[in-house]
Amino acid sequence: MPYSYHFDVDAGLDVVEGPGLSLAVRRRGAEAISLAWRDPHRGRIGLLWRDGEVDDPPRFWKSHAPILFPIVGGLHDHASRTIAGEDVGFRGLHGFVRHQDLLLVEAGQRDGGFALRYRLEADDVTRAMYPWEFVFEATYVLFADRLEVVFAIENRDARAMPYQVGWHPGFAAPLVPGAGDKAGCHVRLPARAFDRLLNDDRCFLTGQRAPMDGSGDFPFSEKGLDLTYMFDLSSVAPADRAVMLMDPDESFGVRVAFPDYPHLGLWSDAGAPFVCIEPWQGMDDHVTQEPFDRKLGIVLLPPGGRDERRASVEVIAR
Repeated sequence: MPYSYHFDVDAGLDVVEGPGLSLAVRRRGAEAISLAWRDPHRGRIGLLWRDGEVDDPPRFWKSHAPILFPIVGGLHDHASRTIAGEDVGFRGLHGFVRHQDLLLVEAGQRDGGFALRYRLEADDVTRAMYPWEFVFEATYVLFADRLEVVFAIENRDARAMPYQVGWHPGFAAPLVPGAGDKAGCHVRLPARAFDRLLNDDRCFLTGQRAPMDGSGDFPFSEKGLDLTYMFDLSSVAPADRAVMLMDPDESFGVRVAFPDYPHLGLWSDAGAPFVCIEPWQGMDDHVTQEPFDRKLGIVLLPPGGRDERRASVEVIAR
């Protein structure tokens, strides 16, 4: 078998070893905490920030690749209300999936790769924050040189269900240890016309837009990453929604594709050796808060409806 699987009881991790890539997912939040490449010349390369580490770091961001649901980003005072008067409130950014224990419902071969599928259903904890009945599933399918990630949302409520969804993977920058520094890495956005959405220092949208043409390397700065770069790619064809992160010498990198997500965030702690490439459906509140069900990118899923969002990470080794 080209893939092997085991559960690390002590760490609470599902671990899959493949012919090129390996994957470790923590059941808390169904978060990928390791995605590593076995390179014939460079050895093992951990693609994620703090790849495989389970303890909190002494500084900088403590996560690896959290799932964002049922909001992306933040709300004013972590709370909001729909036009109909339904209250939502969360203990922090990005909703609650990342804080919940998900159930592993599949671990096995699929389509020539190996799949791990996790499920979260509405319960008293989630209803106190978000009063809708839902099923959320996260599926990771590991192949030799890429990881496919599918989030599925099902509305089991009698009302339309408003939500946002996204993924927040942080990648080491540079990816190959000793290959240079973060400032020399190349971030390439889609070579198409789209808009950057401007935000204040709290990440709330100002309503202003700046046109982008996606040509060449994106000129990121530490301050800009720390404040978050936010983009609207809804005008870009789904097949063209992808970002490349390359090491300074261009010999190694990753391509993050997100055909089902119209929005994108780029973020990092200032001075930290990582860059988060974040496919989003929706964003933070505006500076003047709108009703929850009128937020930018909000999805209104009808009763009984199901929605799937796909993204992937592909290794580029030259």
